[in-house]
Amino acid sequence: MLNKEILDNLPKIKQYIKSLGFDLENVKDEVLLLTAFVHKSYSADYKNEIYQNERLEFLWDSVLWNIIAKRLYIDFPEYQESTLTLYKISLVREQQLAEVARDIWLWEILFLWKWEHGSGGRNKDSILCDGLEALIWYVYLDMGIQTVEEFITQYIYIKVKNISRSTVKSAKSILQEKIQKKLKVIPEYIDIEYELDEKKNVLVYKSEIYINNEKISEWYWKNKKTAQEDAAKKFLEII
Repeated sequence: MLNKEILDNLPKIKQYIKSLGFDLENVKDEVLLLTAFVHKSYSADYKNEIYQNERLEFLWDSVLWNIIAKRLYIDFPEYQESTLTLYKISLVREQQLAEVARDIWLWEILFLWKWEHGSGGRNKDSILCDGLEALIWYVYLDMGIQTVEEFITQYIYIKVKNISRSTVKSAKSILQEKIQKKLKVIPEYIDIEYELDEKKNVLVYKSEIYINNEKISEWYWKNKKTAQEDAAKKFLEII
């Protein structure tokens, strides 16, 4: 359900999405629209269950990643897959998406738990990122793939101009950010002397990555650092 406070803000929210360039005639599901702006913490203030945007966050990865990948593939034909992957991951990092949310003043329109609001929740990267993810999925579900692609291109993909090969984060750093956000743990790397020469010098290392004692990836290389980086990159490309 949606309470009176949320329902009374429908005109304000419609005006907000209109300011982003959306045609209000394309709004078919007003309940879904309102739900996109309700953070899961908001329901803590009410006895009855309140619709909130966590389910929309669950859906966001596939559409956003596919649209970003498509644009990168078209715009950077000279880049190899490994470089394109790091660009893609950099564009959809929590910090980057939170910056986009601030650019579009999303913090002004979110419904938060009173305590979260009072403690600066409107400026938290995680909350802003979650809100943007939910908005993207609302647009996709209610307005269609073409509209959401235009939105992502205009507000998120445009940030690619601020990214260069020298500033793209390592796969290890990006993997750690994603795992910490989703699972609240840090990946563990175990390096194994996989191949030795006759003098016991290491020719090849195998680097294995574990999350909660479960191996998620591995890779081989002549030094530990590159083996770790490529193992992280392999996992990121899979997911």
